[in-house]
Amino acid sequence: RPARKWRAAMAANESVPIAQEEDVRICEPGGSGLFLPLGGEAELNWNTRLKVVLYGIGLVYCFLGVSIAADMFMSAIERITSKQRKVRIAGSTRWVTVQVWNETVANLTLMALGSSAPEILLSLNDVFKNNFFEGKLGPSTIVGSAAFNLHVIIAVCVNSIPNGEVRTIKEQGVFYVTAIWSIFAYVWLLFIVHYNTKDVIEVWEGCMTFAFFPIFVMNSYLTDNGYLNWEDFKAWVKCRRCLAPDEGDARRPSALAHVGGIFLTATSAVCRCFFSIVMCCCPGRWRRAVVAKVRRGVLDASEEETATLTDGGEMEETILDEEGKPVENEAGVMSFRYDSLKVDAGEDERKYTVTVYRRNGDLGRVIVKYTMVGLTAVPGYDYVEEENELMFRDSVMEQDIEFTILPKSHGEKHDKFQIVIEDETGTVSFNPNRDGGAEKNILTVHLINENPRPRTIKDSVYTFFDGIVNMDEIRLGTTQWKEQILESLYCNGSREEQDAASIQDWIVHAIWVPWKVPLAMGTPPPIFLGGWVCFVFSLIGIGILTVIIGDLAELFGCALGIPDAITAISIVALGTSVPDLFASRTAAKQDEYADASIVNVTGSNSVNIFLGIGLPWMWASMYWAIAGASTQWTHRYGADFGATWGQNGGAAFIVRSGQLFFSVTLFTLTAIICLTCICLRRYWYGGELGGPSDPKAYSSALLIMLWVLYIGLSIWSLYTKTDDLATQLLVIGISLPGLVVAMLMFAIMLQALKISKKYIGEEGFWGILVSAIIIGGRMIIFFVFQYQ
Repeated sequence: RPARKWRAAMAANESVPIAQEEDVRICEPGGSGLFLPLGGEAELNWNTRLKVVLYGIGLVYCFLGVSIAADMFMSAIERITSKQRKVRIAGSTRWVTVQVWNETVANLTLMALGSSAPEILLSLNDVFKNNFFEGKLGPSTIVGSAAFNLHVIIAVCVNSIPNGEVRTIKEQGVFYVTAIWSIFAYVWLLFIVHYNTKDVIEVWEGCMTFAFFPIFVMNSYLTDNGYLNWEDFKAWVKCRRCLAPDEGDARRPSALAHVGGIFLTATSAVCRCFFSIVMCCCPGRWRRAVVAKVRRGVLDASEEETATLTDGGEMEETILDEEGKPVENEAGVMSFRYDSLKVDAGEDERKYTVTVYRRNGDLGRVIVKYTMVGLTAVPGYDYVEEENELMFRDSVMEQDIEFTILPKSHGEKHDKFQIVIEDETGTVSFNPNRDGGAEKNILTVHLINENPRPRTIKDSVYTFFDGIVNMDEIRLGTTQWKEQILESLYCNGSREEQDAASIQDWIVHAIWVPWKVPLAMGTPPPIFLGGWVCFVFSLIGIGILTVIIGDLAELFGCALGIPDAITAISIVALGTSVPDLFASRTAAKQDEYADASIVNVTGSNSVNIFLGIGLPWMWASMYWAIAGASTQWTHRYGADFGATWGQNGGAAFIVRSGQLFFSVTLFTLTAIICLTCICLRRYWYGGELGGPSDPKAYSSALLIMLWVLYIGLSIWSLYTKTDDLATQLLVIGISLPGLVVAMLMFAIMLQALKISKKYIGEEGFWGILVSAIIIGGRMIIFFVFQYQ
């Protein structure tokens, strides 16, 4: 009855203008995007096939541009996350070098943003472009990209490992946390879209979706640093019993209860004052963890003690470990004599020498690699960067490293860089009591300017700006920027390489140069301000390209006559995820562990929901809650939602849950199967990636078929537009036996291929298979025409 009254009131109000229909598409009269179509209404009259070809080529070409901008974005993130600092371990006098960014936090924030920036920005653009109304491209692209990442990328990574080798996930806790969150993110999406205030996103729902992002990052950080492990969980239970003794003794939780306890503990806002509880219950263990994990070191107010080359003292003859026992290694234990060295820098170039000592063994010839890494010092302006090897012959106990310090101007601030020695072969050990620990040793060299006061006004100005930004970095960045632009102009990157370029090289250069040149000119190198300038400008470039991709995707789908959501879950999701596919495959083959291939996928899928959907939906829900109902909102949603949400001029952000509900539900089911397969592979074959030949093939085929199943059923749902739950469940139920049949056919084909190698060869088998597919396809087409 209220709905009928609302419609009657709207019909009686003749002064309200009728807004543009919501189903007017970009290629229809009255429809338009932010930038496209460039030809306006005249472009609508072009030949349909011509439009499909042009829009398709333009879409693929924009994906190439995004890949270049994303590479620049990732280089900025690598620069940001590689920043180091010296900290003092609490309770000791040792200073050590640590990363400013925690690895897990960096992967789930900046790295995930780098890999998911196109999808997130596309979702933001989708909401803004539609004047804070629901968009079709954003959510569908995010869910489609998540399906591609989880199924296709992991399938390719599983099969990329050589037969017999495996890659395991090192940080199991982080993997379980990100996997649980990746499932929870989509269950939460179902809850807010379909079950709680169906088709309406309230302000608290949008804000909560976005708020899950920092909670998720904190949960992963606590797990990575050992706060949320079994021992700490038992301590938490123990303290719970201490606080509530009347509740009786708690029984040991099962594995499922353990995972659930970790998840609930981490996602609670207060975490039961977890740090204080663990400190009270396990003070000794806490202190040992602080010493063992350098990340928990704290900055001390005092300055770091530094040695000079003229200081006396000898290097100890025997290097001891933390327990006071000699470190055993017949090849030797390498070490610097000190952690920090102070040298003078003046108006002239100076050379210094530092000694690397070999202790506890001298058997055989060993080679130690040394590199130089700048902290505040800039290579080429403060010191000469060098990377070389030290050869210790049999019984040789010492070798010298010579380094060069470049002139410093009057008033220039003090700087520091590091000399790192390491052994990639693992033959020798390193002094565990020096900076860097048992894996490598680090010597920090402090460059002390002998002329800290400026002499002239020019020196004073330089000193002023050098105190704000590192002027040597600005000079180096300017040089690198020029080289970056020239490299984009030349074929193969330089004049010398261009002279030897082939026709194919010139064709590739002609394809890439329209993107390379403007992006190289508009995106500064990562050297500026620690990478943040490159971060901002490359993100702007990705954003502009994303807007164009959004318009082109709508034009392409409209020209083909398919819904925007189908274009999003298939073509757009595929185009934005292919660069991640190649990066993950390379990481799977080169890395020792599988974290970069699997954990980054599960973490990125969670970030996509919390940022890519949470952020635009939060802004849209707040916008409608503040602005109230507009004429267009009333025309679109007044009949269905006006009586409930449109009273007294109010409005709400509306998201139709029909096809989105089915797509998210289907993805959640396939994701559970995929994650179960990954866990079983670790149990059966000792690693998530790789293993024997046949299991690799079956695992990859299963994951690929799950992705094909998701795409196929999502397209069916979008074309039929059925909202009947029983029909949707029936279709899913029928498809599962089809998946089993497809796996059986794949197994038969794989065995036939193995047998055929003995008789007709692999080429003969594939020739027969392709011929059978062609003949079968022609027969199917023939019978379809006969049926019609």
